[in-house]
Amino acid sequence: MNTKLFAAISAAVDLDDPAEQFLAQRFMIEALGRVTQQLPEIARSAAAIANRFITDVAGAEEVIGERVRLWQAIEGRDQSSEPEVLKIRTAICVLHPMDMEATADTLELFFAFWQRGGLGLPELEAAVKNKFGI
Repeated sequence: MNTKLFAAISAAVDLDDPAEQFLAQRFMIEALGRVTQQLPEIARSAAAIANRFITDVAGAEEVIGERVRLWQAIEGRDQSSEPEVLKIRTAICVLHPMDMEATADTLELFFAFWQRGGLGLPELEAAVKNKFGI
């Protein structure tokens, strides 16, 4: 199902357009915020920190610090298929800035980690509908 959602977003928006990259970032933050309670405790603040960053309330140092903290939490098992690791990797995706070369890749990884980690599909679909109208 997430492959269909990714394909729908890719068809509906130009992920090479900086304005639409920002929309993709907002989408990931909103989606993650909808499943905060499904995340491991260590990853629950990721959406809030990312949101504070894109609204200019937090600085890059806070985002980078959170990202480093999450990578350290899965150190040595970052390639694992354990749901906890995949959920943390989903959270890490929202803490990466969108750029011209990696927007589609980041979004695709976000969807893959979300699905493989077992995060809620209704919440993901609701965020897609809210941000992209699809």
